[in-house]
Formats: sequence, structure tokens, C-alpha cells
Amino acid sequence: MEAVDYGLVDLFNWQSDKDLISQIEFVRMVDVQSETIGRYIREGKIVPDLEVPMGARSFKYFKEQSVKKYANEFDWEIINAANTKKKFMEMVKTMDMSYSYKPVLLKAMPEEVDEKGKVLIEDIVDYFIDFYEDRKKRGLVAERKKCIYNNDVIDRKDVKRNILSNSFKRFEDMRFMRKCRDIEYVEFNSNVWNKIIGDEKAWIGELCEEKLREYYGE
Repeated sequence: MEAVDYGLVDLFNWQSDKDLISQIEFVRMVDVQSETIGRYIREGKIVPDLEVPMGARSFKYFKEQSVKKYANEFDWEIINAANTKKKFMEMVKTMDMSYSYKPVLLKAMPEEVDEKGKVLIEDIVDYFIDFYEDRKKRGLVAERKKCIYNNDVIDRKDVKRNILSNSFKRFEDMRFMRKCRDIEYVEFNSNVWNKIIGDEKAWIGELCEEKLREYYGE
């Protein structure tokens, strides 16, 4: 079992004040990426209500009203059950891409998903490997130089680590997807998957194809 299968063990949260929200939960409450919140904390634009040192690191905690205050100050929207699907569709539409991973993930998960929105991680790994191997077989660029998908033999452990630490994490940060208690699976947030209709699923697939064509310049 790999370390990537586990989230950060937030020791303070279960030992003390249950009203405080960890930085991870802060990220998952608002419609911005974790890097933005981390940068704002470093720059002093966001000040934690409590900071707990632990070795070389420190864990930062916030009151709920502080999260709402910063969301209002920086014009961020709080993600809730009512707007989760809407925010997911917006993220798909405006998908920022440094690599091809996000659209490949968004193509893989609906294809492999069960009726409850769960997907076996190994099936996603298979999809990623097949996608990049197919490009190489057709004489096309797989990915940027020094990327694992350019290797002659693509290591499954590297692919799993890449998926969970990159594309999946982006959607997980926004609460659109999450790891299951059964660690072999990941799943869509039910407020996303249960509300997406057939036409919208087709639209996501078509948009991913368009994003990939733009990315590869094809």
C-alpha cells in the first residue's frame, strides 16, 4: 500500500476544538485552488485563528466565520450542496491545463464509473496508460519531456501516484471528487454525479476532446 492512499492525518482536529476548520477544509469550502489559499496565508492576506507547530511544519486552523469573511473579501463562493454541480461544471468549462491529465481523468471516470459514482482506481490507471500508449503507437507526442508517459514502460505505481497527486487532487480540493473509505476506489461527490444528465455527460466528453486537441495542437 502506498503513502499516496492516505490523506494528511489532522491530529489537532480530533483532539481539540471541533469548531475550528483546518486549512484543508478551508480549501474544500471555497471555489479556489489550494495554491491560492496557501499563497495568501504566506503573504499575510489570510491569518489563521490558530497555528499548531508540529516539527518543521505548522497546521493552520480557522473559525467558520473567518472562512466566510475571507470568502466575501476575496469574492470567493462558498461551495455547498446546492451549488456543487454548478461549480463543477464551471471548473470543467474553464479548465486550466499545465498537462493533459485533467481532461484524461474526466474522460476516464465517466467511462469506468458505476451507478453510485464510484470508480476503481486501477481502471483509471488502465485508462491513462492506454491513452498515452495509443498516442505513442500513432506516432504522436504522449506528453512533455521527462514525463512518465514518455517512458518505454509506464510504471503503474507512478501512474497511480500521478493521478492522485495531480488531476484528481484538483477536483478533490473542490469537493467534486473524493477517495472512498474502500481505498481501492474514488468517487464523484453525489451532489455532482446524481445531478448530471446524459446531455451534460456527453458535453463533458466533447469538451475534454476539444481541450486535448488544443493542448496537443492537433
